Amino acid sequence: DKSSRAMNPAPPLDVVFISNGERQADNNYQHLRWAVERADSNRITHVAGVNGRVSAYHAAAQMSRTDWFFAVFAKLEVDQNFDWSWQPDRLQASKHYIFHARNPVNGLLYGHQAMIAYNRELVLSNPGQGLDFTLDQPHEVVPILSGIARYDATPWQAWRTAFREALKLRHSLPDTENEYRLRQWLKLPKSTNSLSYDQWSAWGAQDAMEYYDEVQGDFDQLRKSYEWAWLASYALLRRNLAADQ
Repeated sequence: DKSSRAMNPAPPLDVVFISNGERQADNNYQHLRWAVERADSNRITHVAGVNGRVSAYHAAAQMSRTDWFFAVFAKLEVDQNFDWSWQPDRLQASKHYIFHARNPVNGLLYGHQAMIAYNRELVLSNPGQGLDFTLDQPHEVVPILSGIARYDATPWQAWRTAFREALKLRHSLPDTENEYRLRQWLKLPKSTNSLSYDQWSAWGAQDAMEYYDEVQGDFDQLRKSYEWAWLASYALLRRNLAADQ
């Protein structure tokens, strides 16, 4: 009976900010603190500089004292109106909850780079064998705006972010919605803004398509994109683009 209310409501979810040297990390962290402190309820922690994406997710889960926690990634500028009292449906099977984020480069609004309410135990049990850590486990999309994905602060960030997302979208086909999203990632901007590096985002997506065709969609070859070191070497080889972190 979902209409009943517990005598002891669940505590507000912990908020864990995850960064690894991103240029905009400090600004987005301070903005997050301001946004959350307005709610005056959620505990905030920060995981920084952990080598490897899976290890960073595990470190974030270990920092949480609540069964679910809000994971906020360094490139996300959280929406100031987000409801930090949000809670998962505990009557359902344990899963992750993926919110929406707005992409300022291609206008897309979906779960990429968005905040995620991770189930702590599921995260700790996930070895990260697929192309997407979150989608490898039970999950649900929550169509609530969590913020703006500011991933284009440098050419390297724009390229690597687009490269990884385009690979995942390509690997998910056939899927009508993801096919549309992929087309948006691949579009070159009508006018180049040197401050946002929109063009590097489109180039990253285009390079991902060429790489996918080169390896004929071989899963083991696609998984190389999971590691920053491989991405940096490929960006240098493909575009003479040096990693900035």
